[in-house]
Amino acid sequence: MNHIGLRAFSQSARLKAAPRFTKTLSEASKPPLQKPHVILRPFGLEEAKLLNKKSFDIASLNVRELLFDKELKEARQAQLDYEIKHSPFYESKSFTNTNGKIFTPPVSYFRNDKAKYFPDFVGNTLVNRNQQFSSLLSEHISIVRIYSTISGEKCADTYFKNATKNYLTKDYMEFQEEFPHSQIVDINIPQNWLKGFFVKLSQGNIRKLVHSARHDKYFIVPTRVFPFDVKEALLCDNACSGYIYIVDREGKIRWATSGYANDEEIKIMRKCLKGLENEMLQSTE
Repeated sequence: MNHIGLRAFSQSARLKAAPRFTKTLSEASKPPLQKPHVILRPFGLEEAKLLNKKSFDIASLNVRELLFDKELKEARQAQLDYEIKHSPFYESKSFTNTNGKIFTPPVSYFRNDKAKYFPDFVGNTLVNRNQQFSSLLSEHISIVRIYSTISGEKCADTYFKNATKNYLTKDYMEFQEEFPHSQIVDINIPQNWLKGFFVKLSQGNIRKLVHSARHDKYFIVPTRVFPFDVKEALLCDNACSGYIYIVDREGKIRWATSGYANDEEIKIMRKCLKGLENEMLQSTE
């Protein structure tokens, strides 16, 4: 009888596990994007959040707790589901199908009272260790560029470069004259520790390429700082592409886009910058 009871329990456990396994298979079988997501409403985090603030000391957990803690098990499974879905094939094919345009930008910036938050974090810049992102926001409208790959960086570059101008390097001060209350912030998130190691080795070359006025606004952060659920909330979960966010002084996402720029999107971005600069100045009067 005991053998029968154990066997029945084992079968029952497998049946209970089946729905989650089915969900994982379902995620893995989703086809690559065929066209960009259309952004019609604000997106981001529901509240301001510091990403790399430890909510608990994982080192204090014993092996049993690490293996069987319900929340940790759920987190591991969710991460696995994400990695299965976001295979190199899925991401590269989605990038190709959409020409990097994972989502299209809204036609104007979001209202302050409707906008959602960009996450806060602490990371290393080209000149500072443990720089807090939110500390850069108080006096400027920030154009935040996120990328993890060379293709992503090239996408993000197209919003600031053309045949005659490069506002990221030699013409940055000209950009500052036109938008005196705005700044450009880079967040370089290497895909894994090995790529992160090579990026660190290349910091000297990066300093030469980035205008000196932006060295304290160029972050290099490990991928673990931006977990998959945050990337999904920011719609930047395809590592092949690059992303642009206009973030206000409160850390709210007021406008965003992805992929390669076109002339119309550049006009909208610059118009949004002007509008948000005026909004900021009016709020300080």
